[in-house]
Amino acid sequence: MKNLVIIFGLLTNEGKIDLIKIPITAQIDDIFCEKAIESHRTWQLNPHYKEGNGEVWGYYTYKNRQIVLSYCSEEGVDGE
Repeated sequence: MKNLVIIFGLLTNEGKIDLIKIPITAQIDDIFCEKAIESHRTWQLNPHYKEGNGEVWGYYTYKNRQIVLSYCSEEGVDGE
């Protein structure tokens, strides 16, 4: 069994970063951080983007909030 912890830094309306911790326990060995992060985020096109305006054309979100950082840690159980 693996224990994964994903931490997302989500942008607030005030321009601050909220850290959100998402614990994941899996009974299977084929779940890894990359797969776990990918399954918890969504790509969204930036509706304010126009060529040359300096904004990014898209970004990842979690629960409709922009992700500005992500971190994941893997730990096995019973000495794995």
